[in-house]
Amino acid sequence: MVARVIFLGLVCFSLFFFSIALASPVLRVPEPPIVSKNIWGSMCEGDFWQDHPYDPYSQGIMGDPVAITIHHTYRPLGTNPPDPAQDRQKLIEIQRFHVGKGWGDIGYHFLIGSDGTIYEGRPLGYTGTHAPPNYGNIGVNVIGDFHEAEYPSNAQLEGLVRLLSWLCDKFDIDPTSKITLFGQSNLAVASHRDWNATACPGDRLYCLIPQIREQVRARLLSGPPYDARFAVTQFLPPAILAGHVYELPLTVRNTGYVEWSYLNLVGLDVVTPEIVSVSEPMLKSPETVSPLANRQWKVTIKAPDSLGSNRISLQMIESNRRFGRELAWNTLVLSAKDFISSWLVAGPFPAETPDKAYAKDFLAGEPLDLLDVMDTVSEAAHAYKVAGEYESGEGNYRGEEGERFSESGRYFRGEESFRLSLGKYRGGDLVLRKLINAGVRDQEAEVYIGDRRLAFWRTRGSERFRRWKEIDLILPAYRVAGRKSLDIRLKVLGTKQWGCNSFRYALLDKAEPLAAPKPNEKGWFAWKSDAGLTDLSSVIKTAESGAVYLAVYIKAPRTAWVELRTGYAGRLKAWLNGEQAIASLGGFGNFPDTAKAEVLLKKGWNRLLLKVVLEPGKKDLYVRFCDRQGKPLEGLKFALEPSDKSAELWIASNR
Repeated sequence: MVARVIFLGLVCFSLFFFSIALASPVLRVPEPPIVSKNIWGSMCEGDFWQDHPYDPYSQGIMGDPVAITIHHTYRPLGTNPPDPAQDRQKLIEIQRFHVGKGWGDIGYHFLIGSDGTIYEGRPLGYTGTHAPPNYGNIGVNVIGDFHEAEYPSNAQLEGLVRLLSWLCDKFDIDPTSKITLFGQSNLAVASHRDWNATACPGDRLYCLIPQIREQVRARLLSGPPYDARFAVTQFLPPAILAGHVYELPLTVRNTGYVEWSYLNLVGLDVVTPEIVSVSEPMLKSPETVSPLANRQWKVTIKAPDSLGSNRISLQMIESNRRFGRELAWNTLVLSAKDFISSWLVAGPFPAETPDKAYAKDFLAGEPLDLLDVMDTVSEAAHAYKVAGEYESGEGNYRGEEGERFSESGRYFRGEESFRLSLGKYRGGDLVLRKLINAGVRDQEAEVYIGDRRLAFWRTRGSERFRRWKEIDLILPAYRVAGRKSLDIRLKVLGTKQWGCNSFRYALLDKAEPLAAPKPNEKGWFAWKSDAGLTDLSSVIKTAESGAVYLAVYIKAPRTAWVELRTGYAGRLKAWLNGEQAIASLGGFGNFPDTAKAEVLLKKGWNRLLLKVVLEPGKKDLYVRFCDRQGKPLEGLKFALEPSDKSAELWIASNR
């Protein structure tokens, strides 16, 4: 039987997230022991149950959790006396049941066994399938039927309180506060019954939830009377432009058990006032901040003219005495010449909403053909085949600069082949788009049209979060001219097990955004600035919602892996030499370096394309190349239209 899933190496984007300076805040409540999925016997990537794939990431990123919902299993019943072996078998049964319903994995993020053991369910950070609304909502299930058949054991209740206390501390959740998700209001720690019309989690557990909330709150307030923590999801700018002024909303949480008050002279103190100031740093009459409540300050950062690293530090004060943990981080002051601010521009392309503008690549057109590897009919129609095997050992690689490295593991070596129709092809470049659900690991694949090697796809590094993503590869017109179909072959070179899942390929016509534009050609026009940032309001003056494309050529003195970093408050995509590098959902404010990707900058001319989604109030765009430490690269040249012969040959070969 033809394998439904194959693992390939592709050049993937990685989202660049920043949080508190020390990344993992010092928690008041320690993480309880949690039995991981691989220990209790979870399904693995590539497994199916009743024709549905195991796909724990299928529901997408959960976002910052603001709620926790308590459930019971109902069926199966609990185990009395406690029996961990039976609990693990029940976890397998629950997982198969949920995967068979098309949910991809267990709907809950955690489950609590008969002896109070906490088991990992769906990976934390990904949306579960347990109690609409699921986005931003952590699902916790206590194994048993607590409606009429059973009572939760003391061990289960203790495990539940320990888990909830850790989660609330980790994500700054006050269990007794009221939150709103998608128009529904509830307490932050609630039951399935509170969100939806259901008996879950059973009367005998439901009646204990108010007491559980208070126990969790008591554990969160077990420290000193005056204490503070800067919000765990707080964005801190890693880089700023010299001479530019930035405003940063800074959220602080009262983690002590004493109320903050203007009477006690509580405020935010700037430890390094050289470039940072706070408007109205002290609480004003009659303002108070209750324990476990947040308060936001408006911080202004004025970047100095001198370049280099600067330390920023702030701390809470009470009667001029500092308390709580210091917030401190280094930010890099960059010159305007470190950023790209001269572009070829196309657009705008209007859209009803920013979401629709992000979802549609306006210049890429409609698919000529689509292969769905999960569909047997589509497989047969496209002559889809896969051949190869896994083998244990070393995956040996040689880097772009000749360095050798190896990695132990289990690797897939083989080929994947299929045929895509060109029945509606009208000439011009094409895009081969692959939809994958994968983590970024060091993996490789060669791409062929017929017997002609086209490109080399490779992933490098790691991603903080995994999600569905699209990888684009340009197919130049001269490679496909005169054909009625394309025979695509992907030769896998030591791809690590469970690395990438192939699900869908699309062949797109009208690939202007991945072609090589020239000024005044097909609507492209030149825009230049020496300010360092690209002010989109001056580039595009007629649109408030939609998308705009920006392109530029980069001449590199040598081939090297470097970092492409972008900064934009809204949604953005970036392609380098026709391969997608970044797909950012934004949300970080108008700062540099809010998204990044490791990319291969080849010796000679390269072409960078950006798709920026226009939204009201989001106008500043920063783009630069640097090394892994953020240091600007030397020797790069930028041009709107390269003039030397090598550039002309490059353009011709990519059209």
